[in-house]
Amino acid sequence: MASSTLSLIGVLIGIFAFGTYMVPLKKYPNYSSWSFLAVMAVGALVCSAVIACVTGQFNLAPVGILCGLLWVIGGALCFWAVQAEADLAGTGLRSMSVSILLSFISGVALFQEPTKLYFSIPAIICMIIGIWIPAGKIKSIWKNWRSLLSGAVFGTYLIPYKFSGLGDMEFLFPFSVGVCVGSVALVALLILKRRKSFGFAPVPTVFALFSGILWMFGTLAIFWAIADEGMFGYAVGYPLLQLNLVVNQMWGVFAFGEYATRIERVKLAVSTFVILIGAALLTLSKM
Repeated sequence: MASSTLSLIGVLIGIFAFGTYMVPLKKYPNYSSWSFLAVMAVGALVCSAVIACVTGQFNLAPVGILCGLLWVIGGALCFWAVQAEADLAGTGLRSMSVSILLSFISGVALFQEPTKLYFSIPAIICMIIGIWIPAGKIKSIWKNWRSLLSGAVFGTYLIPYKFSGLGDMEFLFPFSVGVCVGSVALVALLILKRRKSFGFAPVPTVFALFSGILWMFGTLAIFWAIADEGMFGYAVGYPLLQLNLVVNQMWGVFAFGEYATRIERVKLAVSTFVILIGAALLTLSKM
């Protein structure tokens, strides 16, 4: 019962954290997303270092660093897609739908996690349809390959962790090292290439640091959500975390005046309703 409760708490914390940590980019739209990535990664490393001090779990497990670098690849592809595909909202939604699908398939096929397929398959379909309602149509696979590939990375980057046998606290610090080293190195290379800094304005930078801390707590919550002995596992727990989209959209509506027209609000309401139906069915598939 305790493990099931922790799984549920992990899902709730993860949904809030991942739906909130990028709010500073909405608040400060002129702040470079690359600057945000680098500073956020530093904040995440600082947070995980404090946690490692408290728990005594300092280590540099290669699998943790590898997963951190994979996450950076997914993030870089997503940012690249925003620029190249010229579709900010669609990029994130396409990426999220692929990550939901692949994490579910990985949990069921690779880790052989039990789930009532007559609930879980309709649930995954509902969540993907709900996500795509405001996303619009894919122009072509070749046009959207970056956002689709970023979703593939985000849906599978924790598979090495699941195979490693490491505990969540053992994995957390080396994972944050991989994220931080990969992010800072990537941004440094981009700065050298363009021969100009992206800029690190003081106030947004402070918020980006706090975003990194929030993101790290969300990451810790992932481990609780997908734990083998928990309520959900990888096939259900990771897709449920994608409800962070609803939190992010609520920030957009109530704090930033997004989805201002009637048709946009209707689409958002229908999208949210369908996603929540999928989440309910997905939860039932584990009961």
